[in-house]
Amino acid sequence: MSLMTSQPQIAIAANPTATAAFDPPIVRPGEQAFYRVVFNALEESIEWPGKVPAPAQLEIRPGAHGQILQMAGASLEPRTSFNHRVRAANVGMFTVPEYVVKVYGKPVTVPAALLEVVAAPPAGVRTTPRLMLELPVTNLYVGQAVSVRLAMPGLAGGIVQGLGQPQLTGQGFLVDLGGARQRIEMTTTAGVSLPAFFYETTLTPVMTGKLTVSAQGFTAGNRFSGPIVITGSATIPGGPPQYTLLESDPVELHVRALPTEGELPGFTGGIGRFAVGPPQLVTNVLHVGDPVRLTVTITNHGDGPLARLVAPPPPQVPDWQVFAAHDFTPAQPVLPPRAVVQPDVRTFIVEAGRQPTGGRAVPPVQPGARTVPEAVQGVVAFNYTLIPLTEAARATPPIPFSCFDPDTGSYADLTIPSVPVTVLPGTVPADLQALTQAASTAGEAEKELILHGLAASRGRTAASLVPPQQQAWFPFIQLAPAAAFFGLWNWDRRRRYLEQHPDVVLRRRARRALRRQWRILRRAAQTADAPRFAAAAVSALRVACAPHYPAEPRALVGADVLPLLPEPDRTGRAGEVVHRFFEVTDASNFSTASTNPAELLPLQSYLERVLQQLEDRL
Repeated sequence: MSLMTSQPQIAIAANPTATAAFDPPIVRPGEQAFYRVVFNALEESIEWPGKVPAPAQLEIRPGAHGQILQMAGASLEPRTSFNHRVRAANVGMFTVPEYVVKVYGKPVTVPAALLEVVAAPPAGVRTTPRLMLELPVTNLYVGQAVSVRLAMPGLAGGIVQGLGQPQLTGQGFLVDLGGARQRIEMTTTAGVSLPAFFYETTLTPVMTGKLTVSAQGFTAGNRFSGPIVITGSATIPGGPPQYTLLESDPVELHVRALPTEGELPGFTGGIGRFAVGPPQLVTNVLHVGDPVRLTVTITNHGDGPLARLVAPPPPQVPDWQVFAAHDFTPAQPVLPPRAVVQPDVRTFIVEAGRQPTGGRAVPPVQPGARTVPEAVQGVVAFNYTLIPLTEAARATPPIPFSCFDPDTGSYADLTIPSVPVTVLPGTVPADLQALTQAASTAGEAEKELILHGLAASRGRTAASLVPPQQQAWFPFIQLAPAAAFFGLWNWDRRRRYLEQHPDVVLRRRARRALRRQWRILRRAAQTADAPRFAAAAVSALRVACAPHYPAEPRALVGADVLPLLPEPDRTGRAGEVVHRFFEVTDASNFSTASTNPAELLPLQSYLERVLQQLEDRL
């Protein structure tokens, strides 16, 4: 927390500005120059255009871009740079006009920049250090680690700067940032011995095919009151640093997949030339059930960096319980007592008892010598834990292990050999039986999981890739629970109302029964079925009047129907029709005298009028 609170704040400019210039400003025809635009704003806030408005005679391509924080008083000020690679085929003066870029949502004018292309540039043209990307090989296998070196030669007079925020850009590879190294050493360029800054790291491709790798970084001087001079070799200038974004030419890698033929047991992805040292046990005299540690050293004999090896899986044997390697210990290079520059942290490692000061000389570095030596061989140690289960064990089990040699293009057998041991009887632990049972089934081959083949038919498809949350019907789905709750509440309210008013249910049933009898009597009238017509008519009159009493419909007679008709119709034609229908129906049911129901068919119109009046009262 103390470190966090002590960090300077980032100053955000209220009115951001931009600068634009060519580096170098004067070049020969066909020579490459960099068009560099620098903003005092955060990179995320800049809406950089996809194309710069340059003259047609200039070949301009986008390059690197990045951001660095520069100390400005008691705060940090962002510096964001955008590079473009520029070439001109003809001699002339070429100007990139000013244009507007939005920064923090505000328009910022990028000033015009002039590039002069001449046949012979003057000798005094200022040049910026160049960044070079060096790889020992460009034909690799997937997973093969390779050393990458970024070199920034110094200027005339032995002046050299550090490199801030170095990084590799591209797709399809991983960079080991934990193993990066920086140094300053003398190098020969065009027959002239000059100091150079070197940054080394490890790159591992993870995709096959052609990969493009490029490097970028900011020049980073050091904050000293005066220059630091390494006698006879290099000078590190003092004063505030000038952050300039540099980039290297892209390098193309050709990455191949590992062959599947000839793969040996115990392959865990190691690529390189390795050798297995003699395995070492803590003791060769063991007791049954007592654990012992087995240490195995793997040495790298190749030219490349030490790969991040994965320990081979433990074997499954009857007489031993072998646990997976729980840790590994990589070898560390030893630094000699020479001056080593680390520009990112602005510190020096020198001989004991000497501290650098402004303008003071420190021991020289001989041309061609390296201040940080590279390890010729890397060593990794794997530690296994073994438990003897029986006294019959005479040696530790061999551990299958293999690697892929990129030089020969084949797999190499690195099986860890057995170590002779003497197993004595001992106090049998309580869980030894469980270990023995587990070891007895260890020899059974585990079924390998494989992917299924392609489906014979297409599965379920989606009509749209738009998420359901953005569909037009989704809000209605959200309202479905509320609608269901409202429906249940309304149903319960209606149920309680009908319990308190049973006459509503009786009238509803009567209307349904009346319409049903009405349809029967109409069909009977169409077929001239007089008995059925008369029976359906009487039933309709009864069910229409039953709720008003209330009573069972079959218990009603004609005298019960007449009071429900309007007063004029009781003694009129409607009353006679009702009386006649009941009379004919009762006679056919209870009298021995013969009746003729056919005389009721002409009365259908009067009957329907009566039924309509009764239905209106329900």
